[in-house]
Amino acid sequence: MKSSHKIGLIVTPIVILGIIFFVSLQSQNNISFQSENKFDEISMDPSDIPSSLNLPVVGFSDAPVTIIAFNDYQCKDCKTWYDNEYSEISKNLIETKKTNIVFLDSISVGLDSILISEATFCANEQGKYSEYQEILFNSQQEIDNWAKSEQLKTFAVDLELDSKSFESCLDSGKYKKQVLSNLDYAKSFGVDKIPVFKIINFEGKEQIFKGGLPNAVFEDIVNRFQ
Repeated sequence: MKSSHKIGLIVTPIVILGIIFFVSLQSQNNISFQSENKFDEISMDPSDIPSSLNLPVVGFSDAPVTIIAFNDYQCKDCKTWYDNEYSEISKNLIETKKTNIVFLDSISVGLDSILISEATFCANEQGKYSEYQEILFNSQQEIDNWAKSEQLKTFAVDLELDSKSFESCLDSGKYKKQVLSNLDYAKSFGVDKIPVFKIINFEGKEQIFKGGLPNAVFEDIVNRFQ
């Protein structure tokens, strides 16, 4: 298993409405990074935003830039991006407090996708959100053929989590409503293929991209957004 970059990081559920306020994807074609690209945005009234989107934020909560990664743990392209780019993004941008990252459940790729996402929230209760994500991406196989309930519980054992607490959390469906809310929220803004990335700073300056962007692109945008 790859090593996780966790030095100086916090993973904590916070209400990120101030950031999510700017998430506005609408009917875009697949695109690759070009600095001159401009994308249509839709205006949004604060009352249209769910009353709470309590999502684990990886990194420092006061980082000046946030990356919102629209994600599913059974998405092959999401895994490819994670395997090839995430460790460098973590080391160069998240650990250095330039940015943090939010993984937003988007598009249920398979029947098991919702339960898999629920498991990440259960792991987050014990401070192992990033580590659990890493196991999921490293273990990904054919859709709906690798992460049933018992296997998700085994992953928790591998991370030395409190097994009883994790199993109780997962079996109770404690976070199912949260995951479904995330999926509905992403769908409402036209997310129809993942991964999608939204990079935004606290002044509202932003870029939206579809596809697995290389680390260098994230570094360039984040540095310009400081």
